[in-house]
Amino acid sequence: MNTTLYPLLLELNSRVGLGGGLLDLTVYEYVSSIVMFLREVKLSSIDRPIQDIFKECGIDPESGVPIAEQEPNPLPDRKALDDIVFDALGLTEEERKEVYRAVCQLVWERTNKAKSVARN
Repeated sequence: MNTTLYPLLLELNSRVGLGGGLLDLTVYEYVSSIVMFLREVKLSSIDRPIQDIFKECGIDPESGVPIAEQEPNPLPDRKALDDIVFDALGLTEEERKEVYRAVCQLVWERTNKAKSVARN
């Protein structure tokens, strides 16, 4: 699913695995993933290439401001889709911001760890 919640759940539930910071998602992890079926979603909201998570969430990990202190500014269609999911979950505005920050922080940490490992 193209909502920000999905990559957050993958970051939290997948095994860190492959080189270069890629996640190793096995069949059983994929099958046990939570998927929400949304009747309100218009196809136009998912009919574009997905950008990197930082652009999607409107967070700049290289800005010098810690991710936890940034004000997320998700792309408009991203926010519209996420709001449907967040509304269904009953998340407050601050909790929604924390989802954006958390997924970006986890991706940033994983990719930086991969860059820091010396390659032979």
